[in-house]
Amino acid sequence: MLRRLILGSVGCCLVASASPAISSELVYTPINPSFGGNPFYSSHLLGTAGAQNKYEDHEEDDRFGTQDPGAEFERIITQSLLSRISSQIANQIYGENALDQGQFVIGTTRVNFFRQGGQTIVDIFDGATGGQTRIEIPTPEF
Repeated sequence: MLRRLILGSVGCCLVASASPAISSELVYTPINPSFGGNPFYSSHLLGTAGAQNKYEDHEEDDRFGTQDPGAEFERIITQSLLSRISSQIANQIYGENALDQGQFVIGTTRVNFFRQGGQTIVDIFDGATGGQTRIEIPTPEF
């Protein structure tokens, strides 16, 4: 009798487990409105991204004129002077009376240039930081 009960229980379990599996198709619904998601999520996603942003945008201050006018004037004058100095250096390297080699000192920065083969090599040494930059420029034939 016990044997029939155990066989009957095992048989019921086998019949129950042999029933067909039912499944449905997986459907992906995007959240981001840029990829077809709900457009009402955009402000929430933008706010979340802004809260997670660890970097500050300093360019935004410059665009809206909130920077100190004195600092802005100093920046413009400095750029203008550096542009004029670099123009004079370029004239000495490639101008009418071009030199084969030379050196310029601007504050703590030293600029050396010389021609080697078909190139002009410009070495820039920053005395304040100890940094060095080498620029190799093809020398044009005139």
